[in-house]
Amino acid sequence: MKNIIFIGGIHAVGKGTVCEKITQKFNFEHLSASQVLKWNEISDLKNKKVQDFGTTQNRLLTNLDKIIQPNKKYLLDGHFTLLNSKGEPEKIDESTFVGIQPKSIILLTCEPKIIFDRLKKRDNSTYKLEVLEKMQVMEVEHAKYISHKLDIPLLTVIDGDTSSIFEYLEKL
Repeated sequence: MKNIIFIGGIHAVGKGTVCEKITQKFNFEHLSASQVLKWNEISDLKNKKVQDFGTTQNRLLTNLDKIIQPNKKYLLDGHFTLLNSKGEPEKIDESTFVGIQPKSIILLTCEPKIIFDRLKKRDNSTYKLEVLEKMQVMEVEHAKYISHKLDIPLLTVIDGDTSSIFEYLEKL
């Protein structure tokens, strides 16, 4: 098992902010799935739609294997669902998570209206609130499924409550 904690959640839920706070307190290296994928090489940074899930996830695993070192601890922030080419939420295949081999999952959730507003500010784009709501429900369901499938712990955190995350990590 790799020394990776997967930080999941939909776009603009606060994964980057939470990871930054965790790395300040603990000895983790923060990686985002977009960085590992080199998303800027395969798509516009503001485009959240994935054309080919299989190819994208294989690239993630290949690049991750090149980065991960056995003596380091990592936070990998990413998603359990993404928007497909039609703009509809789609679950990421479980084989991706089998390949990542996380030792734990921390899932971030937030009120979809807040996420809607953050995405509007951050990416200057408007997502349908219903799509964000559906995506977050699917994200939670799939995180629970993956946690059970891989037999690893799952901590669900609302609104980036870092105190519960810190407490959890100290016991992990």
